Amino acid sequence: MSRFMYVLSFFLLLLFQVLVSKSIALWGIVTPMAYILFILILPFQMPKWQVVVLGFVMGISVDLFTGIMGQHAAASLLIAFLRTIIVSVIPTNIKFEDHLRPILWDMHFVWYFQYVLYLTLIHHVTFFLLDSMSVINLFIILGISLLNTVFTVLLIFVFQVIFFKPSSRY
Repeated sequence: MSRFMYVLSFFLLLLFQVLVSKSIALWGIVTPMAYILFILILPFQMPKWQVVVLGFVMGISVDLFTGIMGQHAAASLLIAFLRTIIVSVIPTNIKFEDHLRPILWDMHFVWYFQYVLYLTLIHHVTFFLLDSMSVINLFIILGISLLNTVFTVLLIFVFQVIFFKPSSRY
């Protein structure tokens, strides 16, 4: 994927989050956060500091447009930082070659599902803990985080099927 495509993905996911996802409020508590897909699709070969900076920029951009100061930025920064650790923890027999990208079509379904699920869950738990600024209702916060994670993961998979194609192998 070219640099232009990553920039385009950044802006399209930001626009989707600000204009569409923000308007979705299932049962008053479920709002998919599709913008984290940008962090998930960054190349494996990208230096960790660049992933962290881009994750922060995406998070703070969402914060600025939604009027929430710092929660998206903090949660995005955390998953950008933990991404390489999560990739190394998920068991796989995949050889991470240069042409492979962290997208559904280039990775095995089970590996990709775990990758998306773990990072989305970490993001959402962090976001909703920061939102409540308390652990008094921890089980409610975890329940809301899980519900939002399910819908965000589903939306990410829909985006993967519609907008992404496999990398050229050679």
